[in-house]
Amino acid sequence: MRRHGPVVIGVDQGTTNTKAVAVDANGRILAQAVRPIATASPYPGWVEQDPLVMSANVIACIRDVLVQSDCPAHEVAGLGIANQTETLVIWDPATGKPALPAMVWQCRRGEAEIAHLMRPEFGGFIRAQTGLDLDPTFTAAKLLWVVRHHPHLAAGLRSGALLFGTVDCWLIWHLSGGRVYASEPGNASRTMLFSLARNGWDPQLFEMFGLDIARLPETGPSARRFGATRAGLFDAEIPITAAMGDQQASLFGHGCFSQGDLKVTYGTGAFVWANAGPLPPAGQADGLVRTIAWDLGAPVYAVEGFVMSAGGVLNWLARHFGIAGGGAGVVEVARAAPGAGGVVLVPAFQGLASPWWRADVRAVLSGMTEATTTAEICHAGLEAICLNIRAVLEGMAAAGIRPGLVRADGGPTRSDYLMQLQADILQTPLALATTGALTPFGVALMAGLGAGVWPGLDALRPLTGHATQLSPDPGAAARWNKAHRNWLAAVAASLTAADAARLEDTP
Repeated sequence: MRRHGPVVIGVDQGTTNTKAVAVDANGRILAQAVRPIATASPYPGWVEQDPLVMSANVIACIRDVLVQSDCPAHEVAGLGIANQTETLVIWDPATGKPALPAMVWQCRRGEAEIAHLMRPEFGGFIRAQTGLDLDPTFTAAKLLWVVRHHPHLAAGLRSGALLFGTVDCWLIWHLSGGRVYASEPGNASRTMLFSLARNGWDPQLFEMFGLDIARLPETGPSARRFGATRAGLFDAEIPITAAMGDQQASLFGHGCFSQGDLKVTYGTGAFVWANAGPLPPAGQADGLVRTIAWDLGAPVYAVEGFVMSAGGVLNWLARHFGIAGGGAGVVEVARAAPGAGGVVLVPAFQGLASPWWRADVRAVLSGMTEATTTAEICHAGLEAICLNIRAVLEGMAAAGIRPGLVRADGGPTRSDYLMQLQADILQTPLALATTGALTPFGVALMAGLGAGVWPGLDALRPLTGHATQLSPDPGAAARWNKAHRNWLAAVAASLTAADAARLEDTP
């Protein structure tokens, strides 16, 4: 494919894959590359990855798209890094080696470490400062676990002999040969250590968590020249001109540049994000996360609803019911049933996130009889994904965000059946992204801003928003209103069970 003007590269270091795209000045994707990354769970609640595999994958994917697009490295205007947020990496800058495996965002091992803070005065302060609910998902809880369980690592962080960061920080440091120790506000705002109002690290939060750390990553605009890749990685040094969280990059790639624009990304979890504009969004009672989307000289904020299990539900069903073909196979099995037949699944395999934020809740599968089929159980799984997203959108509505269109991307959007089910349950049109690489595409656009390929957001608008639209069936509204009430009742029962278990464990 003939290139038009400069080329930018976007990389997405996700939870299951590393992806990269090369994009030309017309916003066309010239080349794509993907490499899987393994996840380990050595103990219940632990989720780990190898940071060195992350960096090796990123380098390999960049090389792949350079070859596929027939673009030498010296012609690349900018490189953008997007990544799974909240994941913690700690490394030795003298050796370049991680001090321990990366603690992935799904890792729950920090739950006990933050239990002493589960009081209104602490939770309220953290929420007001960071926009986040006190939960082990976020980086501070993981960092506290490391400090308490590995005194030698705590000493290294205290002295500056060790560095910590989110995945963007690790990758930028590694790609630059250790010349750049930096992050950006979108990623930093997911650590529970960063003030939304100040747009900076908050010493009070470090003190509250009991974290004594000598060196903190520098933060600045999401689009800027962070540095360049070290000599020898490619045939020339490539400028690193953008960094973003993966969901922020997806929001950007959808073209959600205006306040109120909303998208859902379906992956292992599901991530509902809305552009909240230039002021920190108020209110917390809706169970939503307040965060920073990106910073182009001033922060743009976002409201997020986080669904812990989406594609993970499909994977669980495939694994435990022996269904071939993974998630796609589960959808095909579910299509054999007209509905769930009264079966209800609350997929709290790792607790519930938005809008409940209860890490202690466990999954519930109810409503079965002797006649219940595997197809009905699978259908209940599909419904659970869609109904949880509906619950999040109801929280968005309470926060004043009522989109007339929901943009969607991610692997599960390839299923027309699942997406039509989602549109019917929401009773809102869906716009399905035409590329499966929206996150690396989004950060490639941001890298182009950082490199000066495009002068501003107005130049990007014609390059985004390409989608296939699905309309809901208005005749299905009553059915899904009833199903939603039933599903919320099952969630309430699971919360009650968790409350009872907590009382039993109280001395």
